[in-house]
Amino acid sequence: MNNMNKAWIFYIVLIVIAFVLIVIFSKDIYLWFSNKLFYLLFLVLIFAAGWVLGRFGRGRRRSAER
Repeated sequence: MNNMNKAWIFYIVLIVIAFVLIVIFSKDIYLWFSNKLFYLLFLVLIFAAGWVLGRFGRGRRRSAER
């Protein structure tokens, strides 16, 4: 077998292992996400508010007033 076939087999094995681990730990992953969901939403809200204030809250540039 050449190196290309070995690489594909390696990646397929990694994908299968990742899928099996996700299935086994899906309940734990769900609980972790549900516990972190409020925190993540809070960070997104703060980022969005800062972006809106930075985008629309600033006045005109001084060079435009001259």
